[in-house]
Amino acid sequence: MSKRHIPTLAAVCLLVLAAYSPLSGQSGAHTASVDLAQLVQGAQTIVRGQVLSAKIEPHPQFPNLQTVVVTLAVTRLFKGDAKSQLVFRQYVWDPGDFHSAAGYQKAGELLLFLNPVSPYGLTSPVGLEQGRFRVLRDAKGNRYALNGKGNFGLFAQVADKAGIRGAPLTKQAREILAKPAGQAPLDAFEEIIQALATVSR
Repeated sequence: MSKRHIPTLAAVCLLVLAAYSPLSGQSGAHTASVDLAQLVQGAQTIVRGQVLSAKIEPHPQFPNLQTVVVTLAVTRLFKGDAKSQLVFRQYVWDPGDFHSAAGYQKAGELLLFLNPVSPYGLTSPVGLEQGRFRVLRDAKGNRYALNGKGNFGLFAQVADKAGIRGAPLTKQAREILAKPAGQAPLDAFEEIIQALATVSR
């Protein structure tokens, strides 16, 4: 390896280490399985909102590295400090994700569990595809939350681990916690998130 490539390689390593928690991954990388309690605990910011824009652009300090800059119109905040709009930058590891802005382009309404922002201004969903939920609607207008792994394993032992078994959850919320996978009714799902966020404070 030539010496002129060493600074770029070092920058890549630093960015990757700073941008992702040990639970994170991206297209082309393996992602450790996380449950909802871990998502809530690991996230600095938990927010639901509408994607206004998502564009690929070079990192301002490291122009050879590509990132996606996402602007979200905030609808509801569960944890952290976000205003009416949230703008964040995420490192894009896989060039195959460029055309879809790492899945944010035309993503519509999302519920995100975001890691702390690194010294390089980067963040990502906790567990990546596991911490990014699309808000879907059925023919009757009912809304559901579903992550990139189909919510598989999301609720395993969450009630026990988070100590919320005695919390005044609705029947629908308790039924969700018993499911192994599948889309979750948004209202009940957010009820559980709120309970977990309160416990984790």
